[in-house]
Amino acid sequence: MHMTTAEERTRAVAGARDLLVTLANGRGPYCADLVRSLAIVLLRHYPSQADIDESALALPAVWAETEKMTARSHR
Repeated sequence: MHMTTAEERTRAVAGARDLLVTLANGRGPYCADLVRSLAIVLLRHYPSQADIDESALALPAVWAETEKMTARSHR
């Protein structure tokens, strides 16, 4: 199993944000294969639900625990 480093995880989150900004602004040529390829690259080191929950315990002003968000959305 491949262990993701903090640098890889940070790069994935920043890259995903850049991708979303680009898509939202409607800039650049898109093709399904390019978007799919970028998503695969970014998701390789993207934080898991467990990573986010652990971060939420340490940094509650930055992250919310996913379990609490799921419970709220089902009310």
